[in-house]
Amino acid sequence: MSKLIKIAALAQAGFFRAGQFWPHEGVVVDADELDEAVLKRLAGDRNLRIEPAPEGATVVEVAAATDDLKARLRAAIAGLPSDAFGASGAPNLTPLREALPADASQITGTLRDEVWRELSPAKE
Repeated sequence: MSKLIKIAALAQAGFFRAGQFWPHEGVVVDADELDEAVLKRLAGDRNLRIEPAPEGATVVEVAAATDDLKARLRAAIAGLPSDAFGASGAPNLTPLREALPADASQITGTLRDEVWRELSPAKE
């Protein structure tokens, strides 16, 4: 039997942890679907609040929101001018956030790096 829980960020802007964005409003997930180590990490994070899901709540697909944001980041990176990239070759956060103002609070260095790795050619 699945155990539904609600995970919410304490910060109004939301919070990234374990490769996912957790909004302040919270999302309902099936605790049985989370890896035990991930659940333990989330439960121990003082930036998140975990509680039983409200009565009648259904699971929200968190990964889809992250995939949508990644798609917007890929498109924004493609449209950045050459001076928007740092010495490492990765795009700087400020131009990315300016290109996606509605998503600015969700764009972190970790997320940018993940998308950049997907876009960068593999080094042999």
